[in-house]
Amino acid sequence: MTGCTYYENESIKIPQPEVPNATTTLEAVYVTTVPNKLTSKYWKTADYLPITAQNQIIGKVPVEDGLFNMSGTFGGLSDFNQGEIPDISLKAAYTSDSLYILISWKDSKYNASQANWFYNGPEDPKKPGSTTGWTSQQNDDKLILSFGMGSGKSDVWKWSLALSEPLGYAIDMIDNGTGAVADAGNKMYMRNALGDNRGGPKYDWNGIQQELYRKPSGFTILDPAFYMLNKDDFAGDVVKGEVYFQKECAGCHGITGDGEGTTNPVGIRLNKTGQFNRWTRQALDAFASDPGKHEGAVHYPTIEAEREDLFARLRGFSGVPGYYLENPTGSNSDIHAVSNVQLGKIDSDNTKGYTVLLIRALNTGSGDDIVFSSTSKPVYDFTINFMDNDNLNLIGANNKQLTLKPKQ
Repeated sequence: MTGCTYYENESIKIPQPEVPNATTTLEAVYVTTVPNKLTSKYWKTADYLPITAQNQIIGKVPVEDGLFNMSGTFGGLSDFNQGEIPDISLKAAYTSDSLYILISWKDSKYNASQANWFYNGPEDPKKPGSTTGWTSQQNDDKLILSFGMGSGKSDVWKWSLALSEPLGYAIDMIDNGTGAVADAGNKMYMRNALGDNRGGPKYDWNGIQQELYRKPSGFTILDPAFYMLNKDDFAGDVVKGEVYFQKECAGCHGITGDGEGTTNPVGIRLNKTGQFNRWTRQALDAFASDPGKHEGAVHYPTIEAEREDLFARLRGFSGVPGYYLENPTGSNSDIHAVSNVQLGKIDSDNTKGYTVLLIRALNTGSGDDIVFSSTSKPVYDFTINFMDNDNLNLIGANNKQLTLKPKQ
């Protein structure tokens, strides 16, 4: 018989997949492959800093006249994400020239408006005052990172779903101890207003598909329900349009556009935020005047001027965007942003939560900006805050640290 060897209980080591681990500081690892996409391989295994959010500012409403329903985080954590834990986490990396910070949090509803224009809009349960006529209402979802620069100064990065995300940036600001102001250069948003917060909109979407190319995330289309990039002067007399609507349309659609009419208690609701911003005037004319598609076609005006007035009123139900967008310049364009938001059409439900990637050069050469270096100063203090349909109240965490780990 030939001899044989029998190996008993020999263990075979199988490589285990890397899994992210929680850390006590935000650790930025040096990488040679640029992680500039949400799907970049690095983010799948990178360690993360969990954030336990606390109430930072609560109980505030805007003091200016004409601003209503803009305090979604009024109660802090009890209001944010409808009271559910936001489950915040951060990851980071850096290359030879740039810093990358990935932030994820839960917020089950998209809020993409910022001081949008409503005509005879809803009252504010937290703030008294008449909402008759034009008022500026609603706010968006925001993320704020603030890095201490010493001597009481802070470099503030603000991502706004309404004002910065459409163009692919975060708002770059400096706080010298008296409040954050925008860095040098042109901002990426301008107020769409005739006068004050009750003056009404100056511009309207002109019906052309809003396309743009963003670095580094590429081509995108912007939803005209919430964003205004291509614009014309706002047309129509909303006051006359309101008179016509109440006389001819409210019987089916309700006096507030809620669909609860006097002749038809289950009519089509018109006061859904953003709904009529997606209609071109030509498309509305074709639909509303067609008896086969619109039961109320007989009530639709035949005079062109009255159609313009009625369309202005329908825009006032939807909430005309309160700002229009422009490409930023100078130091205002330092921070690129990539998110998981599909901007072509924004629905109310946000089932996946937010994931936002912020990208900035380690050294922008601007005195407004903090300089990051893994050798001369590898540790940086920061705070992080979040807003849910708000611009005053916020939740978040202070006294956090970013560490640029040495190159291996």
